[in-house]
Amino acid sequence: MSDPAPGMLPGHLHLTDFTISLEPGDATHPLRPVVQELRLRVSAQGLHRLAQAVAAEADRRAPVGIQLKDVRVGPQGIDLVMRMEKSIFRSDLATRLVLSAPGGQELRIALTDIEMPSWVPLDMLLDEAAKRGGGGVRRDPENGRALLLDPAALLARLGVPGRFAPGRWDVTTDADGLDLTFRESAGSA
Repeated sequence: MSDPAPGMLPGHLHLTDFTISLEPGDATHPLRPVVQELRLRVSAQGLHRLAQAVAAEADRRAPVGIQLKDVRVGPQGIDLVMRMEKSIFRSDLATRLVLSAPGGQELRIALTDIEMPSWVPLDMLLDEAAKRGGGGVRRDPENGRALLLDPAALLARLGVPGRFAPGRWDVTTDADGLDLTFRESAGSA
């Protein structure tokens, strides 16, 4: 398959059920979209590519070397295996990313089934991810090995001039990939 044209969604991302309304904006953006509904499906291959990009960025920024070795997705989450190295120390790190939407307002990425050497600075890596998230990512106060993501804040950080209507997020994984949905709450039109 060839690469998609710039600005096009690659074949491993499918955006469907996308419903928006328009509201008055400001001088820069006279109309602002308000997302009422969406469904984003990311294939297993797409998750592998996303994990590869995240690992490459982490490798560039982290105090340890990071290389992605394997990605598997299933109903329990996304299993990752990475090679970590620092100086003469090398080891594999394995974890499962369990995605959820507690309360439907934020997305949670929890690291479970972690197998890693004691010299890997997990807390520092999670703190750095939250710091670089610019308000769209924060540590979960109820789970020290989880991050909470605010999709609206992340889009605003990227300069997207819109918002989400009051509603609920949901996320599931299976062998074919990840399914992320947003639905406006009934009666909040």
